Amino acid sequence: MYRIRGPLKSLPQRRIFSEAFNSPLPDISFSQISMDHTLDYRRLLEETTSPENFNQHHATLGFGHIYCISLPNRKDRRETMTKISAALGVKITFVDAISKDHPVIGWIGERASEVRKKKLELMSRYSGLEKESIGGMGAGSVWLTVNNGHTANQNSLRNIKLPSLAAARPEFDGKDWVEYLWSVSDHYTLTSSNPDFNITAEMWDPQEKMLQRQINPATVSTYYNHLRVLLMIQESGEDSALILEDDVDMEWDLERRWRSIERHLPVDWETVFLGHCWGHELIQPQFGHPNLHKSTEPLCLHGYAVSSLGSKKLLELYNDPWTSFQTPVDTAIPTFIKLGLNSFSIEPTIINQSKVLQSDIQSGKGSNWKGLLVDSVAERILKSEGKWVDKTLNQQDSRNNIDPANCST
Repeated sequence: MYRIRGPLKSLPQRRIFSEAFNSPLPDISFSQISMDHTLDYRRLLEETTSPENFNQHHATLGFGHIYCISLPNRKDRRETMTKISAALGVKITFVDAISKDHPVIGWIGERASEVRKKKLELMSRYSGLEKESIGGMGAGSVWLTVNNGHTANQNSLRNIKLPSLAAARPEFDGKDWVEYLWSVSDHYTLTSSNPDFNITAEMWDPQEKMLQRQINPATVSTYYNHLRVLLMIQESGEDSALILEDDVDMEWDLERRWRSIERHLPVDWETVFLGHCWGHELIQPQFGHPNLHKSTEPLCLHGYAVSSLGSKKLLELYNDPWTSFQTPVDTAIPTFIKLGLNSFSIEPTIINQSKVLQSDIQSGKGSNWKGLLVDSVAERILKSEGKWVDKTLNQQDSRNNIDPANCST
């Protein structure tokens, strides 16, 4: 979090920012710069021994695209993300997010609540547990139970058989409700049948004691927006993409750090969490690089990479009609890892959630998670604009912060 006080002597920011977009990049190759010759040997080693493409700048960091999910009306966030991309010399593609007030959110909520009622009945009958005792929305949620006995989140539900949900309604034309959702070209035509439908009330989990874990229109719209981007990636055929939310901050040397890590990924990697929160990502040993680990329970989706294999796998998992939209979108990731998602996490993170702007999902500036960056791009931008950055706010004691995704109470 940054506290900004009074203007200091400011650089001609608007002119500099404008020129960053409208002028060709200057030639800053080694041969054009007056250098300290005591570093000649270091430069020689840098140029001759670095991995292929390690020192080559790429406008999308080597990904097919860098997508940024953003509500069109959040001009403040788009301005900040545009500045960050300019500071890093990268190109981001904004993807217009739908808001929690979009008509399709009510339609999705109705279908998800219908599935939950059916699933609760089936799980109670299979396990012998009372319906009132079934629930919980954290990582490993019972609502993510699928037809896979070896990876059931609860022992009492191992080997449960859930029937097909295809053709639940005549208008689905033989599809299940999620397949039907993505087959409709205009989602404004999908609306709740009840104008007074309340997603939070209908999806309320009495076993979940933490309010921020409950399903609400904002969590449903976030889930929907991430799936839309995954569909775009799959349909484009690109080899990989980086997906950002519009409230992030990054390491100043993000590209160099990523270059040093990506070459250690196996060819069959599916997801990499450049940013995450509330996880236990140091449990697994280092994977070829001091900051790369096999994922354990990464949460938050503010900065993650997917390969073409990964986008396909995530869509298969997210679109299971028995689990789709049953939890917040990130809470599903630990279960997906159990189901075979080949995922990696960078620790410490190199993309963090910013604490400058108001959250669209939680009250205030979002989660209490306090990730730190070594050299923040946002801090440099604020300083260049003559604004004072109070770093002490990022150093507050976080021992009393509750992990909303993993804690059991």
